[in-house]
Parts: sequence; C-alpha cells; structure tokens
Amino acid sequence: MSIIESFSADHTKMKAPAVRISRKFNTPKGDVITVYDLRFCQPNAAVMDLKGMHTLEHLLSQFMRQHLNHEIGEIIDISPMGSCTGFFMSVIGQPSEQDIAEAWRSAMYSIIAVKSEDEIPGINRFQCGAYHEHSLLEAQNIAKAVLSVGIGINYNENLKLDETLIKN
Repeated sequence: MSIIESFSADHTKMKAPAVRISRKFNTPKGDVITVYDLRFCQPNAAVMDLKGMHTLEHLLSQFMRQHLNHEIGEIIDISPMGSCTGFFMSVIGQPSEQDIAEAWRSAMYSIIAVKSEDEIPGINRFQCGAYHEHSLLEAQNIAKAVLSVGIGINYNENLKLDETLIKN
C-alpha cells in the first residue's frame, strides 16, 4: 500500500505555526485544487484545546474566506486534523504559501477581536453537532500564540520522510 501524502512528511522536522502545501491536483475539468496544511502546533509536542479548536474551526471558516483574495483562490473547506495540531484547507486555485500566511495572520487578528460567543457562526444546536463544546477564550489564546511566534512556511522538500525510519 502506498503512503498518503500527509504520512510521507517527517513530522519531526515540521515547524509550527507554518503553512505547507500538502498536495495539488486537477479536477476533471482542469481546475487546480490546492490543499494546505495549516500547522498550529508543533507535532508530538503540543495540541490545541478541543473546545478552542472547535471554536477556531467555526471562526476560521468565516475569517479565512474574508481575508483570502478571491481572485487567487476560493476556499472549499477547512477541516481540523485528528492530531489536534492544525487544519487542512482546500482551495480552488494556487495561492502561494505567503498569500495563505497573510490571510491566516489576518484571520488570527479577527478572531482575537471577537467580543462574545454570540458572534461565532453556527454555534447552536441546529447548525453544530456539539454546540456546547466551544471556548472563545481558548480559540483566542490559540490565535495569540500563533501571532506571538509568527507564521512560517514548511517546504515538502525539507520534510521528506526517510521510510527506513518506519519500517523497523
């Protein structure tokens, strides 16, 4: 069985917070889909608080769309990683890592500016499957942590996994 792209990157070499192009592919009609790894936490060293990550998911869905230039890319989806260390974001188009980092930085400032949970989109039992599992404070703490460190770029050529490490 071949290794999927995400597992072919050596997570011990990843930096966080950082953007990485996880993969690119073309639709049958020729549109380019680019999947970005928005790594919030250093793999195997830290994870996001679950309630904060859930709130961040709702807010990122709104603010990344507001801050990414729609002429260079249109966001399809932003989904949390099971490892609780970041999000995958799928985009129609090919914005650069720097374009994504700038939109991400702006989104973090927007999240910090949210005054109450009443401003979080979809935080009710009709629109969210775990609406009682949110924390605006934790989401804002995550955003502040990202901004205090700064957003870097992870390049796949620097993260190539030596497969002999996992065969033993």
